[in-house]
Formats: sequence, structure tokens, C-alpha cells
Amino acid sequence: MLGEYKKLGEHGSTIEDGELEPTVADGLLSHKREHPHTSELPAGLAYDVPTRYSLSTDYTSDNQTLATYMWDSLNLDSMVIAPTIEWAEAMGLPDSWDFPWDPTRKIYFVKVYHQLHCLKNIRRAFNQLLSGEANPIPFGHVEHCLDTLRQDLMCRADDTPMPSLQLVNGAGEGQIRQCKDFEKLVAWTKHPDRDACYRRLSDYRPPSRSIDRYAFCAPDSEYFATMTRYFEYYGYPEVVED
Repeated sequence: MLGEYKKLGEHGSTIEDGELEPTVADGLLSHKREHPHTSELPAGLAYDVPTRYSLSTDYTSDNQTLATYMWDSLNLDSMVIAPTIEWAEAMGLPDSWDFPWDPTRKIYFVKVYHQLHCLKNIRRAFNQLLSGEANPIPFGHVEHCLDTLRQDLMCRADDTPMPSLQLVNGAGEGQIRQCKDFEKLVAWTKHPDRDACYRRLSDYRPPSRSIDRYAFCAPDSEYFATMTRYFEYYGYPEVVED
């Protein structure tokens, strides 16, 4: 039952993302609702944004400073939502951890942000390997991310036919595809009905306390006073360097 009390951690002790990830998963909702032309996800986004697929972007720039800047600038602060228990039950979602500032809400990870988190970490690990950097991202995390992406890709099984041109890695170059509006997804996650007061702090190193990522309720949030009392007593989040 979703109402069972599951705390984030004793005084915010570290719980890795993988342990907190009963996600808003694609397949979990298929028996509840059918949306042949829109998203199965609770945000209800349609594939209605024409987008040109490109072989070369700033993310693959020969200028590694620019490419790294682009990847590091991918903001994952919308990764977590905190809907009510009633909403989660209506969506057919499995149980998850309590939102730290209100036990009548649960926290869920939005799938695409975990996928982007994995891509960012795979790229960082690859560059660390090339440069011989000490204390790289653990190989086990990279393998987890690779298999997570494999499962997600095979689950979605995108069957879009891609034209093949005489270009190296050029399949699909210039093709116009219908995509979801990513900014609408960001706005959906930050709506007061589900805003989790969440920030990543770092995409490459976990904070010492998982609860530190939930320290960003807006002053007009109904949870601001509760959050402030907690961190005044236990201490505010430390700065995490990437």
C-alpha cells in the first residue's frame, strides 16, 4: 500500500539514486490508460514538436571545451517529482519513498532525467579514461547506466525508418522528427502539485546526505518552513564539487 511510511534516510543519510528509483516507468501505466497518439507518461505530452535530427551538434564539437560545457549544462534538477499518494495510486505506480517534508507525498524519478544522468556519467567516465584521471566514476556505475539505457531503448523500440546517406554515421541526417516539448516537461515537474524542492547538486558525485538534494523549496512553498527547521537543526547542504 502506498500509504506505508518509508523515510528517505536517517537524518538524510546517503541513499544512492538506484535505491530510490521506483520510476515513472513506461510500461507500468499501459494497463491503466491507452494514448495511441500521445505520451503514456503522466505529463501527457504529445509528439508534436518538429525537430531536425543532426549528425553534428555542439555536444559532439571538436572543441572539447564547448562539448563539455554543453553536456555539463544539461540541467537535471527536474529529475524528481513529489506527487500525492492519491495521484500515484491513480496512476498505478508502485510504492516509493516519502517526500521528506510531507509523508502524504511520494518521490518518483522521471525516466528521461535518469537516462540523461547516465549519458552524462558515461561521457565523463570515457573522458576520464582517456586522460588517465585519478578516482574516475566507478565502472559498476557505468555498466549500470549502459544496461539501463539498453533496457529503455528496447522497451521503447523506436521503429522510425531512417534514411541512409553516404556519410559516416550519417543515418537519419536532416530527418524531421516529431518530438515532445522538453520545456513543457520541465514545467510539469516544477508545478506546485508535484515540485520536490530538488536539485542535483552534482551529476557526478553524490552528496553525503541524500536529503540535501531536497533543500530548495521556494520561500512561498508550503514546505519552506518545515525544510528550513530541518536544515537549521541538522546543517545546510555542503557544496559538492564535480
